[in-house]
Amino acid sequence: MHGLDPLIVPHLLTIARATTESLAFVFLNEAGAAMGVHHIPSTAISSIDVPLRTAVAVAMAHESRRVVMAHNHPSGDPEPSPEDLRTTRRVAGALDTLGIRLVDHLVLAGNASVSFRARGLL
Repeated sequence: MHGLDPLIVPHLLTIARATTESLAFVFLNEAGAAMGVHHIPSTAISSIDVPLRTAVAVAMAHESRRVVMAHNHPSGDPEPSPEDLRTTRRVAGALDTLGIRLVDHLVLAGNASVSFRARGLL
């Protein structure tokens, strides 16, 4: 989680170890400092609905210009699925229409993580 505001890392570590899929949106200012974190838990082990309306509404309420999305894989494998990629593109497109940039999508699994930005997927 290199380059992220150290104040948000504990929030992301919490979902990294969750036993069901969980999603977090971290809302950032222009300098990259966290302005808020919004968690969305799931009752399913291997899937979670990503509510675009909620993500957009909370980003706008924070007047955020940048967002980091993160979710966990309770399986322990941080490798993004094809659905993860489709969802990332859908979220990025929705935010982009409002001038908000999806900076990264992190897939967390225990102590491991995959960054969509680092892999060139975003």
